[in-house]
Amino acid sequence: MKLVTRLTIAFLLVVIISITFVEWRRLVEEVSDFEADMDRTHTLVATTLADAVEAVAPRDGFEEAVRVVEAGGTHHESDLRVRWICLEKDDTEPPLVPCAELSGIGTARTLAVQGPFGARRATVVPVHLDGQVRGAIEVSESPEYERSWSRRRLEAVVTLAIVTVLGMTGFAFVLGWWLVARPTRTLVAKARAVGRGELKPDLSLPTGDEFELLATEMNAMCGHLEQAREKTAAATASREAALEHLRHADRLATVGRLASGLAHELGTPLNVIEARATLIADDPQADDTTRSSARVIIGQGEQVTRLVKQLLVFARPRKLEPERLSLDVLGRTVAELLQPIASKKPVTLDLSGLAPAPTTGDPVLLQQALTNLVVNALHACGPGGHVSLTSKTVEAAKPGETTRRRYSSIAVVDDGVGVSDELRQSIFEPFFSTRPAGEGTGLGLPIVTSIVDEHGGFVTLDSARGSGSTFTMYLPEALS
Repeated sequence: MKLVTRLTIAFLLVVIISITFVEWRRLVEEVSDFEADMDRTHTLVATTLADAVEAVAPRDGFEEAVRVVEAGGTHHESDLRVRWICLEKDDTEPPLVPCAELSGIGTARTLAVQGPFGARRATVVPVHLDGQVRGAIEVSESPEYERSWSRRRLEAVVTLAIVTVLGMTGFAFVLGWWLVARPTRTLVAKARAVGRGELKPDLSLPTGDEFELLATEMNAMCGHLEQAREKTAAATASREAALEHLRHADRLATVGRLASGLAHELGTPLNVIEARATLIADDPQADDTTRSSARVIIGQGEQVTRLVKQLLVFARPRKLEPERLSLDVLGRTVAELLQPIASKKPVTLDLSGLAPAPTTGDPVLLQQALTNLVVNALHACGPGGHVSLTSKTVEAAKPGETTRRRYSSIAVVDDGVGVSDELRQSIFEPFFSTRPAGEGTGLGLPIVTSIVDEHGGFVTLDSARGSGSTFTMYLPEALS
């Protein structure tokens, strides 16, 4: 409201100065016109009476002419005074124009003089009788009447000016509030909201003037700030994700070094434990409970041995020995090896979808990767389930890339429990397993992705909870 108050005061000063100047000029002109009208009235009255005297005196006598003049001065309510001056008799009041000067007056003379009874404004018209000047008709009026009229006119002008100023003050204040204060408050509220980080909703200010333009630019600014905020948030999230990946990679490297060292240290003791347990299990003199416990020790030792071997495979650098092969042949080889496990569940292995899909890779490592995928599929299925293998050549793009290339793919499809969205992000991490404790190492899928990555390919998962899963290995197609 400070701006509106200042604009209103400035506007009022301009209005007051303008009204004062205009009304003062008008008052001066009206006073001048009033004096001119007064002089014309005086001249008209004096001239009329002079003509009447000049007509009446020769016909009705000099006394009758005097009565005509006296009668003419009795019909005016104002301070207007009419008399015949410079007659051959004493006047109660000296004439305003000396009698000696009458001969020098032509038709009429108007003047303002100071008489013995105050200031008067008078008009004198000579009276001619028998060819001589026989006095004059003097019509005079006190300036008080003019001053009284001027005061009334000035009071009217001041009253009109005050009403005009008050009216224009109210109008200017309301107009300033509507056109300036209201949109300014809206803009200030929006600026404060932006300061608090509230960029939405957009500001609507349909005033059709600069305020609307300012609101539009402020909305555009908020849009840029929102984009910058999103970019900053994305960059922050990406940086945090990169830091987490680095920390995770560092942890994996540490685990790999520990696993490699532990595997070498555990190998000999495990062999001794398994050998001693085998002797106990084969001892005919031992009772059944002892032999059963020995077989449990042997089974657990074998499981620890497998875990140690998987840790070594995962942590130890491997040298690829690539050769040309076809994924359909690889699929049939793995299915033949795992058929006893599938029959025991029982789960049906369907190989009808295998088609030639040539690639170049290390057959031992690729067989290990595919075996892990099929074993996981068999464990995911219940009795009577189905696991199918399909292979083909396709055009695909690696996750995070847009360039499509030719790949040979082999997919392992099961109708098991599936993988939920919550587990999908963690299922490829080392030591993460969905199986009960003691039944899985959590290294199968990390080994698969590691082997496929070394071959220049990638692994995808398509699954939903309760709808089965599809793991697909994509390997570069071997050209003919």
